[in-house]
Parts: sequence; structure tokens; C-alpha cells
Amino acid sequence: MANRRNLGPAMTITPFCADLCHRPPRASGHRALALSAALLLSCATAVAADFNVLVSNDPADGARIATAVAQPAAAVSKIVNATARIILSNDLKDSMRATRTSENQIIIGPAHVMASALSHGYVLAAVSGTSAAYALVARPGIAKTSDLNQMRLYLPQQDSLRSYVARGLLEQAGLSMKALKKVEYRNTSGAGLIALDLGMTDATVAEVGEAEAWIKAHPGKATILARSQSIPGGLGMAIHKSMPAAERERVTRALLDAQSPLQGIASLRATVASSEQAYAYVASLGIVTPDKLTGVQLVSADQVRDLIAKRASNGVVVVDTRSAREYNAERIAEAVLAPYGEKSLKERDYDVAQDDLTAIAKLDRNQPTVFLCNGAECWKSYKASREAVKMGFKTVYWFRGGMPEWRARGLPTLRAESVAVLEKR
Repeated sequence: MANRRNLGPAMTITPFCADLCHRPPRASGHRALALSAALLLSCATAVAADFNVLVSNDPADGARIATAVAQPAAAVSKIVNATARIILSNDLKDSMRATRTSENQIIIGPAHVMASALSHGYVLAAVSGTSAAYALVARPGIAKTSDLNQMRLYLPQQDSLRSYVARGLLEQAGLSMKALKKVEYRNTSGAGLIALDLGMTDATVAEVGEAEAWIKAHPGKATILARSQSIPGGLGMAIHKSMPAAERERVTRALLDAQSPLQGIASLRATVASSEQAYAYVASLGIVTPDKLTGVQLVSADQVRDLIAKRASNGVVVVDTRSAREYNAERIAEAVLAPYGEKSLKERDYDVAQDDLTAIAKLDRNQPTVFLCNGAECWKSYKASREAVKMGFKTVYWFRGGMPEWRARGLPTLRAESVAVLEKR
């Protein structure tokens, strides 16, 4: 057990669980012994959890990763001295969510997934592929990015790296996606230039090299409006910082070996000094929530903790707007679940008519309410706070930092193992 304790967040006892283990509940006789044993078993379960390796693929930027995972998982298990599970995912939206929850000890993914992971407790260990810049490409007659207002835009799937960069470039020009007449998402990246050629769209996104070659082969058909900086290509690998540095180095060396079980998934190589800077630029393109909201008081993790401590007198309710799966896996102990059914885009001008506010509408509007989700990149709590004001909630607090900030401050959480024990009491 001792060797597994420091392998990653899923194998670390939460402060809440540790407190329960060190301070058994007040009871006597056989009941006290049984309850203490159950709590210790809960803590042991937390320590013995699987070692998760998330492999996130961008289907819009190449072939889907298709590989048997049983053999690589067994080999990784020997390297990390724990039961390893390799999770292959083409769901980029869920991969971005997972970067903020610390549920995986290792994350392998494209640049925007890596950028988010590095912002939420992971350390870059390896990279693959070559860097490339991306460009917004438009038909003749459109001179600058801001001219795309009320124009049509063709993008690969919504959460792909190319679409992520395109939204960032639009945001830098002061345009939201809602300002466009039509945004069409497809599954492949190369079709955007074809759609431009056929007059089916006014603009698209492409690698700069692709765009320049296409424009040269199709003179007078398009022009480049804006270019990104160089962005890491291929896949990167990041390890959660809860693993001790010496252990991270050992695991990294083993996984980068020519015989590594992961080399069949991505040809990984050690990072260089400039690697993290490139991912920092990618992170700067991310569409994060505004840092202020009219009619709402922004609060920090410490302020939420203090509000909870005084809730007997202030009547505050802490509302977790994430999914039931995330809430059940780990949450602030005092938080209640009210999922925000988000279908609208992650932008200031989101269309609330696309969203499901059923759970939010059931809350008591007379109680001071704190809304939270998965940090500054998660829009659910922003939208819930904004809509709560419109619904007439008397006092609304927005905990913008959400669960990532709460964890970073070392504040206690309930995890599934602890919850199961408590519910049986």
C-alpha cells in the first residue's frame, strides 16, 4: 500500500477521508469497531484505486487511434506498480473536462487538451509530432477577421484543436461565434477549403502550410486573415504533479523507452525547455469565462469555506452544477447537485433557450446561493449564476474557480468511496 499512496490523485486519500480515518465517529462497543473498520476500508479503497491513463484523440486531425489496450495496460501496470487502465477517447469535450478533475494520473492528448491539463495540476513529460501554425482562411472580399461578422464559417468537429484555435483567433478580433451568420461543424479538417472553393462557406480554418499550398494551387480563391503562433502537433503526455518528481522521472523514462507499451499509441519523446511555453500560448487561446458578472458576487475557495462554516446563520446553499457522475465521484461535502443542462456555446452571448435549467429552477430563490463547476473554463456555473439573477434569486455567489481551486487549496472533499460508507451509517 505504501508504494501506491503517492502514485496519483485517485490514489491519495482526500482530507475528508483522512480525517475520518484518524478521528473515528463517536460510538461505543461493537458499533464503534464496525464503523471504524468500514471507514478504514473506505480509505484503503481510495488508496488502491486504478492508475488511469487517458489517451485523447482528435478525429478531425487524423485517423482515430485504434489499438488493443489489454497488453499495453498490463505493461504500464508493471511500470507504475499499480493496476493501470488505459482509456482511449475520441470525445474531446469529455477529455477537456477530465483535465480539470484529476481523475487520471497520466493524460495523453492534442495540444489544447495538454494546455488545459498543464493548467490544472499536471506536468508535461513528453511530446510527439511537429509544431504547426493555423490560419483563418476566407474568400476574396473579406479583408480582416472582424469582417466575418454575419458570415458563414466551416469548422471541423466542435471540440477539435482546429476549432479551438479558430474560436481563439475570432475572440482576439472581438467576435463571438454568435456574431456569425452560420457555423457549420463537420468531421474532417480538409473539407473546409473545398467548401470555400465551392462557395458553401465564407471562411474556414487550416494549417498555414496547407492554406498557403491550396491558395497557390487555386489563385484568387482565398486569402489568409489571421495566423496563430506555432502550436505543438501530435500528442503530448502529462503526469499529475501528485506523483513525486523522482517517480515521475522514472515512469517517464520507462514510457519513452523504444519498447514502451505506449509507443504504439504515440511516438513520444522527451520535452525540451520551450515545450511548456508553446502550450502556454495554446492555453491563452482558450475560451474562458468572463472574470465578472453583473449582479453576482465572485467568491474564492476560502470565502466559500467561510460561508459554509456560517451557513446556520446565513442560510447559504452551495450548488454544484456539474454532471451527476462528476458530483458523485468527488464533491464539496455540503454541496447539493443541480446540473446545468448545457447545450449552448461557451461564450458570453450563449443562447439560453438551448439549455435545460430545470434543476436550477427548483432551487429556493430566497436562499443565498453559491454556484460552482469545474473552474474558469467551465461555463455551467457562469450561466447558472447569470440565469439565477434573471430568475429573481435574491443573493447569488459565483465560485468561478470551482472544484480545481477547492482542491488546490487542500480543502476537504467527499469521494465516492467515502460517500458509500457514510450512506450506510
